[in-house]
Amino acid sequence: MKKQVIIGGIIAASLLFSFIGSAANNPQSSSSNVTESVNKTTPAKAAEKVTPTCDGTTITNNCIIDNISYSTYIYHSAVAEKSHIETITTYEQKITSTCTLCEDGTYSPSCATGRGACSHHGGVAQWNAPRYSSVPVSSTKKIIDTPAAEAYYEKVIR
Repeated sequence: MKKQVIIGGIIAASLLFSFIGSAANNPQSSSSNVTESVNKTTPAKAAEKVTPTCDGTTITNNCIIDNISYSTYIYHSAVAEKSHIETITTYEQKITSTCTLCEDGTYSPSCATGRGACSHHGGVAQWNAPRYSSVPVSSTKKIIDTPAAEAYYEKVIR
């Protein structure tokens, strides 16, 4: 009976040493067992996905700001106004000179001011009558091609 106890102890010790030896020679198997056991105990943390914070330039999709989830969050910079200047020409009737106006509506060719002026045209209707002409008047006008726009964020809530 003593022999049987000794033999049983030797067998148990050899099994223990072979287990310890295989674990020492193959460290990956023991660490994978540990990793598997950790993964099995924390499945909620592995499935939990951290949503990034939107910055509008590098992180623009599926992100969060102030506990609001956005599917799109893009920064659009300010745009300067684009315009050009146009010159507009209009015509006005202005007094360009004075001359003697005859009764028949014509002006004296020499703008005579003495006796006999307009004698062949029914006489003088008005001395120093104003003569009108079309005079070009130029003005400038600013034409806005593209209005200015302030910077903004394009936000699309999920």
